[in-house]
Amino acid sequence: MGDGSHQSLPDLTGKVAIVTGGHTGLGFGTSIELAKHGARVYIASRSAAKFKDAEREVALECPEADVRFLELNLADLNSVMCLPYEETVEGFEMQIGVNYIGHFLFSRLLLPMLQITAEKAVKGSVRVVNVSSDEHTKLAPKEGIISSDMNMKNDFSVWARYGHSKIANVLHLKELAKIYSNILALSLHPGTVKTNLSAGPISSTPLYRLIKPIVELGAPGPRKGAANILFAAVSPNLKLESDNGAYLLPIGKVSAPSKAGSDAKMAEDLWEWTVKALMSRGYE
Repeated sequence: MGDGSHQSLPDLTGKVAIVTGGHTGLGFGTSIELAKHGARVYIASRSAAKFKDAEREVALECPEADVRFLELNLADLNSVMCLPYEETVEGFEMQIGVNYIGHFLFSRLLLPMLQITAEKAVKGSVRVVNVSSDEHTKLAPKEGIISSDMNMKNDFSVWARYGHSKIANVLHLKELAKIYSNILALSLHPGTVKTNLSAGPISSTPLYRLIKPIVELGAPGPRKGAANILFAAVSPNLKLESDNGAYLLPIGKVSAPSKAGSDAKMAEDLWEWTVKALMSRGYE
């Protein structure tokens, strides 16, 4: 499946996948292809109505597909990009809260079951995948994670906060791979894709409306654009021994993230900060 063809996905009968934001955009492109190839797919969303829309669309292409609703209140991931400053209920800046901290907590709660499954499954088949962005190399602060000001409330642009959240995605799975060595943890850049994510940049930076056609020139839609996510999720070419903690560029290219994204100490410190921040808010 290195050519991006979904037809080359392996048979996924008996596999279970959870796709956050799986009702729209890249999430839907991922959900439908996994389901069409035999996986049971839980579409994690806070909106049962949006799930029903996605379920109907899947059924039109693949009536036998097994897709199920998993209520998950992380917010709509496809609308959380380059937003004006806002905080979650727990007091985290919205982008770092949804793109990183919400997913950190969700995967942390799943880890006991993932570990049990990994003991019985084919080595490297149990995976946690974070969709980051190559923008983490360009937009995040040069020093990487700013643990003294994780919300980046003052003197930072919406773009810098977005890059900050995306470098956190990379570091999260770098550290997860170190701690849980029997689970294949991968982060990735999906590539330039035409999705409704551009609503965020347009609202925060009106100039983006002018450059959007250039940025997205020749880019695929979310169905084809999900290829690198699908590769990370199921490709047998990725090995636990050699690829755990890796960062992938399209399609399936193990690549180096930014200097900060490669920093093992920063990954460890971020993990510790996140655990403490969650515990202080009552999340064990």
